[in-house]
Amino acid sequence: MKQKPTFVTIFTDTENFHLVKDVGQLPYFMYKTEGYDAQLISYRNNKEYTFLNKEVKGLKLIFIPDIGRFFYFELGILSYLWSFSKSIDVLNLFHFKKDHLLYLLLYKILNPKGKAYIKLDMDILFFKDYNAFLYSNYRIKNYLLKGITKWMFKLTYIFSVETEEARTYLLKVYPELEQKLICIPNGVDNLYLDEEIKLRSWEEKENIIITVGRIGTLQKNTELFLEALKEVELNNWKVYILGPVEDDFQNFINQYFLKHPQLKNRIMFTGNISDRKELFEWYNRAKIFCLTSRFEGFPITFPEALFFGNYIISTPVSSALQITNNNLVGKVVKSEAPDFALAIQGCMKEGFLTARRYEDILKFSRTNFTWPGIVKKLSDKLKEDA
Repeated sequence: MKQKPTFVTIFTDTENFHLVKDVGQLPYFMYKTEGYDAQLISYRNNKEYTFLNKEVKGLKLIFIPDIGRFFYFELGILSYLWSFSKSIDVLNLFHFKKDHLLYLLLYKILNPKGKAYIKLDMDILFFKDYNAFLYSNYRIKNYLLKGITKWMFKLTYIFSVETEEARTYLLKVYPELEQKLICIPNGVDNLYLDEEIKLRSWEEKENIIITVGRIGTLQKNTELFLEALKEVELNNWKVYILGPVEDDFQNFINQYFLKHPQLKNRIMFTGNISDRKELFEWYNRAKIFCLTSRFEGFPITFPEALFFGNYIISTPVSSALQITNNNLVGKVVKSEAPDFALAIQGCMKEGFLTARRYEDILKFSRTNFTWPGIVKKLSDKLKEDA
């Protein structure tokens, strides 16, 4: 009997919530739908990993000891690779980090036929800032960074980015990546969701606008959302802001409602929602999802909102055009309160959000942003030279 190929993701910071994000979903679906013996390697960062029981049942989560660091390098990873590299067909790492160079070197020395895959998982703004820094002058430090970059390219079989914008930019700067760089976005586990959540019909949806995230952080720019809402005639619509509220943002909220008391019964803060099914039901009820972030890579809230047929209104973060299908199933607007308010108001007009538009959003979601389809593209690429 032919042994299954192994797919090993090393992400030592894994916590329970990572299992239902790309860190866990990639190896899980390489196992579930692509036939790999998939493993996720991490330090033990939580007492329990409850998502192993159902959401990612069958994924092997293997804990290695945290034995410290030598400069930038995690000795636990080096020890693991020294022992197991020969049995790893595909080694998956996350992010573009200088310490990965040593891990890749050790892996390829011990297993020359093995394939390394790095999921870059970064905002396009990072690439632009990194490249500007890399080529800003010719100090020794920058020569070293250029060397690390070039060696990383040689040792890695596949890189992936989450957006076509990032891929286009990287190929312009590094044309040698043409055959190595693919675009695979983040997605949702449609198999789990179809089993656990009964999708509402258009007639069952409510006049609800939601946003989801860490409320009040610099990144999420919640103040923009609130400033826009005070210019919107909500009428029979309600707004729910889902997620934990930063302590220092509570004063902003208090002052906001003092100035606009008429909105207190229209805009509600739910606090943190740890139950995933409860969170999904909010998406299921809502018609509009808003994201006002200053910067993002490919937030998981995008494919989650899309899966439940939410019309997405977003600031121009790097993944916004992709998730809205170039403004066909959502809208990308300037990071200004009047523009955001105008977009929300436009969506609330009678005849704009319809059953037909809802079906178009659902179809676009299932075609492009579900994990089985996403990992198949990766799996096919890995098999090209097999």
